[in-house]
Amino acid sequence: MFKNKFQRKISIKLIIIFCLIIISSFSVYFLRNQINSINASIAEKKEMNYLIANREEVDRKINADFSGVDPQYEKKIADSIPSVYNILSFVDALESLSKKYSFKQNLSFNQPTSAAEISGPVSLMLINFNVAIDEINIEVLTNYLKDFEKLPYFVSINSINYLAQNNGGWRENSSINISGRLYVHQ
Repeated sequence: MFKNKFQRKISIKLIIIFCLIIISSFSVYFLRNQINSINASIAEKKEMNYLIANREEVDRKINADFSGVDPQYEKKIADSIPSVYNILSFVDALESLSKKYSFKQNLSFNQPTSAAEISGPVSLMLINFNVAIDEINIEVLTNYLKDFEKLPYFVSINSINYLAQNNGGWRENSSINISGRLYVHQ
């Protein structure tokens, strides 16, 4: 009988100890999560306090960074992407280049298609175009392309085909076919 009583007391004490260990483990786990969330909150508050304290310095840095930006950039960007319904300014630019270099060119444009590869706040479209030039030599073509590159439009050239008209080779007057894309907005 003594043995049973003793075993019972030990069993009860072991069960109590085991329950205390489980309760302590849950308490430690709960408190650890609370401490981690409080630390994260304190880190955020410190960062915000630092930013607020240094706001003037940050404002000065931003103003200094943007002081070199052209104040007309928004207008230039808007002008460089003409409307799909009015690409006459681009056509006029190409015509003025042909007049500058004294040659005739034939322009053709395809129907506008979606420019799905470009995403942004404005949905862009592209118009494939072709410029056919007869009787042009390589020096004039080189200067024409340099001026074409300076045009204020989002344009890409896909290919240039140069076909010599006689045995003089590519230095003589030849036919040129330029294929490209003009990016426009709706």
